[in-house]
Amino acid sequence: MLKLYNTLTRKKEVFRPISPPKVGMYVCGPTIYGPSHLGHARTYIAFDVIRRYLEYQGFKVKYVVNITDVHDDMIKEAKKRGITIFELADKFLPVYFQDMESLNVKPADACPRVTEYIKEIIKMVKILIDKGYGYVAPDGSVYYDVSQFKNYGRLSRIKLEETKTGTRVETDKYEKKEPADFALWKAHKKGEPFWDSPWGKGRPGWHIECSVMSQKYLRETIDIHGGARDLIFPHHENEIAQSEAATGKRFVKYWLHGGLLKINGQKMAKSLGNYIEIPNLLKTYEPMVVRLYLISGHYRSAFDYTKRGIASAKSRLERWREAIKRMEEKKKGRGKEAPEYKREFIKVMDDDFNTPRALALVDRLVSEANKTENREQIANIEYQILDFDRVLGLRLATQIKTKIKIPQEIKKLVEKREKLRKEKRWQETDEIRKKILKMGYQIEDTKQGPKLKKLWKSGLDLKLKG
Repeated sequence: MLKLYNTLTRKKEVFRPISPPKVGMYVCGPTIYGPSHLGHARTYIAFDVIRRYLEYQGFKVKYVVNITDVHDDMIKEAKKRGITIFELADKFLPVYFQDMESLNVKPADACPRVTEYIKEIIKMVKILIDKGYGYVAPDGSVYYDVSQFKNYGRLSRIKLEETKTGTRVETDKYEKKEPADFALWKAHKKGEPFWDSPWGKGRPGWHIECSVMSQKYLRETIDIHGGARDLIFPHHENEIAQSEAATGKRFVKYWLHGGLLKINGQKMAKSLGNYIEIPNLLKTYEPMVVRLYLISGHYRSAFDYTKRGIASAKSRLERWREAIKRMEEKKKGRGKEAPEYKREFIKVMDDDFNTPRALALVDRLVSEANKTENREQIANIEYQILDFDRVLGLRLATQIKTKIKIPQEIKKLVEKREKLRKEKRWQETDEIRKKILKMGYQIEDTKQGPKLKKLWKSGLDLKLKG
């Protein structure tokens, strides 16, 4: 029986989804203003394993990861580079997807971008104002009145009088009643992107995006909401306040939070300047070594990055691969499930997704395979290891590439783009490239013609499925 640790209750609970076998899962995604770092990789790999295990156990998971493409950090970085936030996002979004593909993180069913849901965000802000939870400041900003939400602080265990600011960057310089109140909508400032709203020109606050997009793609109450531990407060606390005030319903059933990755005992973060960018690390270590290293600690635990640790993961993976190669040569038949091993794997993974113990089981199986000459037993061990790898995602088996089915709408856009390229209408060509990217596909121009890579299940895919 699967038990997971719920941050809200601070205890392990039996997992009972709202509408089994369906599971709605939302994970806070990246803010696109540069390459992702190893701390991000740990979070997304951890939740990828959780998603894979739920699917392994027969659940039908709808997995959503948002893309923050308007944010204070993005505005600062775009100004520094002399470009718009939209150009900045278009530059680094493909890098993020490439990193996730390299690390074998399965594509999300949807990756909504904040700037595509401004209308829906404005609609929710209106609802919160009408219900008395939001108020308009003299400058046109809109704030959430935390004092009106009686359960504020229950996720983080922070008392209202102890709270400070409701943003993760600088303290708001806009006018608000109390320090704990947080921005739903920020009034326009010179040099910043803006959208029209009933309160004047402005842009969304950070927290409102996840409340809106989780409802858009999942439901008002979702099964699992995940993210790194540093999002508990204020981000996830504020999501609860917004969502439950707007709908009158429970927002999330199970809150899951990953431990932070540290380097030299300090949290790895761009703001601290002590981070390792994923593309740079992948120049030294192959992606599956990085993935194995990051799942060798329990997802909820803090994890200190060391060169010795990642070198150990490299040796471990090489040992496993050599063993599987020998198994291929010695085995008899295709192999079949070994119930005693599978029961043990399920037992450890049912205990809040305990990957360290699951990896230790693989170590033991490899050792047993190396000791025996029984060809049928070898086949069964190989079968079981590769079966477990459906969850671990270490690509221990030879990957078979399948041809993806491209929707007709995207094919037509590619053809139109090729025609424009021949006419050297570069601006229009680039606009189509961006449109294709938003639909979940990356286009690459080669001498043999355009090639498409699927990055996630687009809204179009979901529409086609009905």
